[in-house]
Amino acid sequence: MSSPSPSPTSLVAASDIADLAGVSRAAVSNWRRRHADFPKQVGGTQSKPLYDLSEVKAWLSQQGYTVDRVSTEASVWAAMNTLRGPYSPEQSAMIVLSLAAERVMGDDVPASLELSRLTSPRDGDQHRIEQVREVVVSVDESELASVVDFVLERTAHAEGRKGAWSEIIGSRTSRLLASVAANHPGGVVYDPACGIASALIELADTSKFDTYIGHDIDDRVLAIAKLRAALHRTPLHLVQGDVLRTDPDPKLRANVVIAEPPFGVRMNIDARLIDPRFAFGVPPVSSGETAWIQHAIAHLTDTGRAFIITPHGPLFRGGAERQIRAGLLQQGCIETIVGLPGGMAAHTSIPLALWVLRGPRNKYSDVLFIDASDVDDAEKNVSRWLSNESALAEVPHVRVPVGDLVDDEAQLTPQRWLATDERSADDVQTAFDAATTAMRDAAQTLTESSGRITFTQKASSRTLTVKELIREGVIERVRHRAPRNPEGALKNAMVGARAIATRTLPDPPSAALLEDGIELTEPSDILVLAQAGIRALVDDDGGHLLAPVIEQVRVLKPDVVDPHYLAAMLSGSWNTRFLVGTTIQRAKLTDLEVPLVPMDDQKSLVAALAEVARLRSAAQSITEASETLSTSLMDAVRFNIALDASLRE
Repeated sequence: MSSPSPSPTSLVAASDIADLAGVSRAAVSNWRRRHADFPKQVGGTQSKPLYDLSEVKAWLSQQGYTVDRVSTEASVWAAMNTLRGPYSPEQSAMIVLSLAAERVMGDDVPASLELSRLTSPRDGDQHRIEQVREVVVSVDESELASVVDFVLERTAHAEGRKGAWSEIIGSRTSRLLASVAANHPGGVVYDPACGIASALIELADTSKFDTYIGHDIDDRVLAIAKLRAALHRTPLHLVQGDVLRTDPDPKLRANVVIAEPPFGVRMNIDARLIDPRFAFGVPPVSSGETAWIQHAIAHLTDTGRAFIITPHGPLFRGGAERQIRAGLLQQGCIETIVGLPGGMAAHTSIPLALWVLRGPRNKYSDVLFIDASDVDDAEKNVSRWLSNESALAEVPHVRVPVGDLVDDEAQLTPQRWLATDERSADDVQTAFDAATTAMRDAAQTLTESSGRITFTQKASSRTLTVKELIREGVIERVRHRAPRNPEGALKNAMVGARAIATRTLPDPPSAALLEDGIELTEPSDILVLAQAGIRALVDDDGGHLLAPVIEQVRVLKPDVVDPHYLAAMLSGSWNTRFLVGTTIQRAKLTDLEVPLVPMDDQKSLVAALAEVARLRSAAQSITEASETLSTSLMDAVRFNIALDASLRE
């Protein structure tokens, strides 16, 4: 029997190649299409191809790209890629973690990380695993923590909600919890929903506590936490248990409690009716957020603080949650509520809130509300706002007496209490002056642009369909694959129907957010929305990720058709007749008609349309400025401001 041909020891995806060469992923996509000698796919799938690292490095060298040294993290990732196929990305990552655990934990490897539980006994698989083991063993132990965190973070980004771990390494929420806890160093810090211990380990790197305790329901997640703790040399005390069902340590008292518990956990637990932790009210079956809050308070020392992140729901929902909020307020347990911006959590864009809690004081007190919903880097500033009174001037805030809160159904949404905050005379006058200036400038633009709109067609047009333009090689239809179930920052970065309708493209996604095999747009690609109307625009800069509803067209012969001219003509009124459907009308892209004229006429029309766009923008500016003027005049009455409302020259 002949021996099998040797398999590559390291594989890389398109995104890895882009990192090695220091280029965009779009550039790698071009190489794959246009260079016949580009390395052949040796693994992965059609949508997520993998390439032999040694062949890629040799090809890049031939093209003049220098790849001096592949980083340790990238080397381990490339070796891990050889496991793809027999094992999913998540399983492959767990195997790498198991091999790392063997090195640093010896006989204390948690059962969930035992290699025999994660792999199959097939000879081919064992050969691949031994190749990966050689790479992991070659990593200096001082770099192993960084390697494991890199594998976790990159796999979590790729797998999203399907990942085995409950949060992404270095997430914004874990950084926030670590920073606010650092204001209260010393004693015991406790995380009852610690996941892979991101917040605890980050806190241990920056602050000094005597004891770090973590609980979690998932034994596999805790196994990863134990490995990370060993690699980071952080002495964590970790216990597996269903915290909401049974208190793992009723006698535990912590100086600081931090938690980003799972959202919307149902509380269909009979024991909740008699659980002594729930002294302020029985949590509703439909949501466990108020259970986590009461659990945290039950485990605080007399002077301790708890920092709990939840969605906004428990801030305002009625029923049992309203009664619990009222009890917490009347006992002085709620110190601060911080409204956080959307996108803070790793896998959802919903806005969150940080609760700052303390033990019962049996007396009323004010509650500080901070509205950081418009602060992009809130996680870097909250700890300073909480510890430095003067820093609060940077952010909208207000202190509200507990009595007022209880009388208003214990509503704790920050914006509710900041909406009628006194506006200063300077603010109102400044807004009024800015609006009058904007209106004057926009009116001048209207006058100037209207005089510049000229267009004289010099030649008759010939109408061709998109299908015919594709057949003639003038344009191509680019088939793109969208990520599955995008969430959070990735979803926000995708170009969808609203972006096309408003002609405003989002910021391009970072490489870390993208799955292997996902390609981005190139400069001058035309993005087309052909449902509920037909709209198109040119992506001048490229690098964008498209939602499935968006069609992508690329001009191959710019001497025949200008991209901006093509986008305009695709949106022409004559193409609306191709829309069909009973609920949402859609048009077939290849049916759309484009009247072609010589390039001079195309350029002339594009210039005229640009002036029309300026007119439209100026008209919009006048509308917005008029709304600000109205608001300023009414604010002057509401807040008794002597506004100079004359329209100044």
